[in-house]
Amino acid sequence: MTNFDQQSTSKLRQAVFDSFPSDSRFTRIQKLLAERSLDCVVAVGGDYATWLTGYHRYLAGLNAVVLTADGDVTLFISPEEVDVAREINGGIDIQSFGEGGFGLDLDSTSTLLAALRGFKPLRDAKGVGFAGVSASAANDLGWSSTVGLDDELVRIAQRKDRDEAEKIAVAYNLCWEAHRAVEAAVNEGASELEIFTRAQSVAQLSLGQPIEFVADVLAGANTAQVCCPIAVAGAKRVEVGEPLIADIAVRAAGYWGDTCRTYVRGENDEIRGGLEKLTKILDDATLELRPGVPANEVHRNINRALEDVFPGSEFPHHGGHGIGLSCWQGPHIIPADSSVFEPGMIVAVEPGVYFANRWGIRRENEYLITENGGVELNEALASIGSQG
Repeated sequence: MTNFDQQSTSKLRQAVFDSFPSDSRFTRIQKLLAERSLDCVVAVGGDYATWLTGYHRYLAGLNAVVLTADGDVTLFISPEEVDVAREINGGIDIQSFGEGGFGLDLDSTSTLLAALRGFKPLRDAKGVGFAGVSASAANDLGWSSTVGLDDELVRIAQRKDRDEAEKIAVAYNLCWEAHRAVEAAVNEGASELEIFTRAQSVAQLSLGQPIEFVADVLAGANTAQVCCPIAVAGAKRVEVGEPLIADIAVRAAGYWGDTCRTYVRGENDEIRGGLEKLTKILDDATLELRPGVPANEVHRNINRALEDVFPGSEFPHHGGHGIGLSCWQGPHIIPADSSVFEPGMIVAVEPGVYFANRWGIRRENEYLITENGGVELNEALASIGSQG
């Protein structure tokens, strides 16, 4: 169910289409450089490489991206990764640094910075923005004027371009592949660790390459302990009538997906009734996922609803979070985060309720922020699939 059930498909499509930024992340960064009178930005680290070049590799080495005010992009990468980086994205300039080999350079950061120091666009720049490296390291490079841009780039990255939303959806749907394996294993009475392992295996084999995988898989009274590290998947089996929480996050091609479902083996009217009420609370929360609404207001309303519907329960965690290059990025739906939602953000919303030493339940989907409220990510992308 979404906020658009009673609206036309065309209105849904338009709301989703309008939510994505009209200018790309590259253009937004160029505008930032112009505002700061900077000639280029140097961003060190794998997430920046994924964001600006599309390059992501399992256990990739250190790398950096240089983006100039004119829009030129250069990826600095170890010699061993050059060929595969070109296969993934052949449309950018790729520079190698260092002598090569695996684990032979114990100070690869200094080696990378030395290569950046000699890069002509940086050498000639009057002002350089930097991210992913300390101010002292940037100053040691000898540039005449340096400005830290980590916070600004994080804010730009919170609003997703459409190609990023599609990458997040790949990871999101791998999570759902894993959930199908979880449901079957619950009905068999498998152990928490067996279910965890099956979920990871299904997602990984579906993608066809190693994935990063994080999951809470907790059964019976363990569900009331909420999540790792307090409770970790172990030998506990799902008994008839017991719940199992499966909160699954997967990273694919550098972007994360995050989901949660609570399953019941057999029948348990109390828990199934609780899940129906929890689903209603989640659906109501998505109505608030609009531009200008503070994240902590959504948390406050979720908390109030849980207190009203589940007296005597606990809600000891966030109500959701942004997702993308990180599994847990801003805005955070917590009391302390007053930042507001913006069009094009993608957030995971996850109300949960827990009764100490008895049971807990949780449910989580991902939503695109639009002017009319949150739209479940798969539905959002399906609505604009024909627009290209």
